[in-house]
Amino acid sequence: MWLLIVATICWNLPLPSNAQHSTPIVNIQGLGSVQGSIGHTTWTSRTIYQFQGIPYAQSPVGTLRFQPPVKRPGWTGTLDVSQPSVHCPQITDQYTNVENEDCLTLSVYSNSLDEVRPVMVWIHGGWFFAGGANEYHPNYLLEADIVLVVIQYRLGPLGFLSLLNDRIPGNVGILDAVMALEWVQQHIGVFGGNAKQVTVFGESAGSAARAILQSGSVFSPWAMCDSPVQGSMDIARRTGCTDEATVEQCLQQAPLINLLQAFENHRTETIKSDGYPSVAGTCVVVGGPSGLFPQHPKHYLGSAPKNITIMAGTTSQDGMFLLDEISKLQPESLHTAKTSYGLLQFIRLLQEKFGQTKLDGTLETYQIMGSFLKSEVDQAQWKDVVPGLIDICGNHGIKGPVLTDVHAVSAVNPENVYLYSFDFYSERPRADPSFPFPHKGVVEHAEDLYYLFPRTELNERETKMAKTMVRLWSSFATVGIPAARDVPYWPTADRLYGPYLKINEVCEQRNYYLNEFFATSEKFRTYGSGSSQCRISVITIVLLVLISRLL
Repeated sequence: MWLLIVATICWNLPLPSNAQHSTPIVNIQGLGSVQGSIGHTTWTSRTIYQFQGIPYAQSPVGTLRFQPPVKRPGWTGTLDVSQPSVHCPQITDQYTNVENEDCLTLSVYSNSLDEVRPVMVWIHGGWFFAGGANEYHPNYLLEADIVLVVIQYRLGPLGFLSLLNDRIPGNVGILDAVMALEWVQQHIGVFGGNAKQVTVFGESAGSAARAILQSGSVFSPWAMCDSPVQGSMDIARRTGCTDEATVEQCLQQAPLINLLQAFENHRTETIKSDGYPSVAGTCVVVGGPSGLFPQHPKHYLGSAPKNITIMAGTTSQDGMFLLDEISKLQPESLHTAKTSYGLLQFIRLLQEKFGQTKLDGTLETYQIMGSFLKSEVDQAQWKDVVPGLIDICGNHGIKGPVLTDVHAVSAVNPENVYLYSFDFYSERPRADPSFPFPHKGVVEHAEDLYYLFPRTELNERETKMAKTMVRLWSSFATVGIPAARDVPYWPTADRLYGPYLKINEVCEQRNYYLNEFFATSEKFRTYGSGSSQCRISVITIVLLVLISRLL
């Protein structure tokens, strides 16, 4: 996503502020006044001026549904932005909004409206169909001298449905994010932000001239789609729009609840089906009238901008949520992994789900040889093989793609790329306790977010980690170099696979990121007598993973 976002960073100078600190009222030139609220940071009770739900685009309803965003005109009077705004429409376990499409807003948090400070823009993840700004609070990051912006963009079918025509072009959720970044360039000065010093950071689906990519990449499976029309027509059919001659008008006028439910049914059934799950409404369209990606990003690998600086990384067990998702939607598949041949069959299924079918059976064989001991293959006990399966999912879904991003930038700018692996374990309950994982110590996908944004109360050990994370992230946003007390020197990843920083209670510089491709199997393995390895070289496995992503 960074190839798209970088083009929107170098825009205008910040505008003067006439903020009234006691009431947090700010006049945004060309738009109008907004009234926010007062909050405080968690550790030192610094004042936070909070402006939540500022509209940056017109409400995308009626004829604007499925269309690129349109700039919001100014307003009269003072707009009350003191309370959280509505999430963009979605049906999820955590949030359900099936009524209000007026969600193109952003929230700004600052602890000084008069100074000029670096800006951090957070783009939330959620597989392009879930999430919202209200999940991400400023009370940790605003301990640093930065301005935080959290944006919302259209999700699911409203943001990513595509019939590859002007009526439903696709990619409008990405265009929402671009417009929000343009808004930041034009208006962040009145909130104390420096429009010339913007860092975009994001997790999963979300990831300026400076960017932080947290367990997400444009090269991730399912992020891009070459042929979205078939899936979009399936959603249309499920919505009740069966006449191809009027399908665009029908979808535009369909009740929101019907459209969202049709999308959710399509998503679930597609993932359940055999083969690669090409889910419409959750991916960025290659080609088409939006013009964002005329070709797949793999074609631009040798042309990354030379002035870009990135910090990119993953969590140790990033693949656990992917394995969990597949096993929930295809529970019968877990039973196949109880014999040696069943394990091979299950790995084949995983390869298909990640779109890896072009190596004629070679890759899954190498995955077994690289991820499991001989005794684990022979006995095929779930507790022994599940760590390796988590690694396989994480490598294809997240770690391999993130490493591809790192290589793309490092090839043209090796002095400006920082790589990390987050391995700090917390005792908090797992995201899905029902997933049958028999070991303690997992560091799941998005676990690092708990130490950047308040979600649960932290103990002393966790608070120390949160303070370290805030220092590293804000240091990168401020000077382009991640540094913090009690953290060793973090060198740039100027070689093919490192060096990188292992973030834990005691942070360590490591030299060989490929070891992270086997972090789970190595962490939870119990070596028994006669447990000989059938491991081939690590680099062979990883090269196959990276090559297969680009086929």
